Amino acid sequence: MSQYRGSPLGIKFVIALYNTFGYAAAKKVVSLVSLFYALVSRAKRQEMESFYKNVGLTNSFKTYFRHIYAFSLTIFDRFISKEGMQKELEVERINIKAFESLQKTGGMMIFSHHGNWAQSFKIFQTYDITLNIIGDEAIDENLHAIEGETQNRRINIISLKNGMQAMLDIARALQNNEVVIIMVDRVKELEKTVEVDFLGVKTLLHSGGFEIAMMRKAPIVACDIVRAGDQHIKIEFSDIIVSDKKNKKEKLADLAQQYADFLSGRVQTYPYQWFNFFDFWDNLKAK
Repeated sequence: MSQYRGSPLGIKFVIALYNTFGYAAAKKVVSLVSLFYALVSRAKRQEMESFYKNVGLTNSFKTYFRHIYAFSLTIFDRFISKEGMQKELEVERINIKAFESLQKTGGMMIFSHHGNWAQSFKIFQTYDITLNIIGDEAIDENLHAIEGETQNRRINIISLKNGMQAMLDIARALQNNEVVIIMVDRVKELEKTVEVDFLGVKTLLHSGGFEIAMMRKAPIVACDIVRAGDQHIKIEFSDIIVSDKKNKKEKLADLAQQYADFLSGRVQTYPYQWFNFFDFWDNLKAK
């Protein structure tokens, strides 16, 4: 999980499993691979102690294995969908009206590394919508790969490595009533953070998405996509996130906390699909 993504060889192996053995049989192999990884990465389990405690799980090998297995199944589903599973995929949509509202006006859509966020690109293909994904160096490669696989010209990648050009691209997208997607749960620069209460404990989120929305007066909708079963995903949208706070600092904190509350609810329901395999609350100690 140090890379949080599959290697090209691993992806090919997963697809070969699916094509050769079918979905159910391939799951058993994924389970064995997960068990092996859980055995050789026991030290990583200690980094999850805070998370397991905050969601009411025991920090045991069984818990850790189930967590790794959920992660492996999510990666498995993600890369075999283009091999035919998409035709059988059951998609459950919750509060779709919020998304349809954002589709008309444009705005910010906030994601996290909970569940299978990458499935959103395939789901949103059925809508007449342009998605602009803000990516950093760590995920640009994967995003471009997804864009190439789906051959969807309505997906634009905005790389923060491009500095001012990225800011101009974001402004253009929002001005054209398009949707801008950003993930806010991984912090790299402490000066670009906002403090929130998450699962009952203070931590930091990336503030960029909320600041952009404030600056451009753009609506915000949170989105969460989880694996609800074999070939069954659940996509849930928050209500439009707004704040009546006048002070900028208070407004930023209010918007971020509303998102954190939405995410907390989803994580408590599906704790094994939390894919930040590190001490999520440790960032506040460094500030």
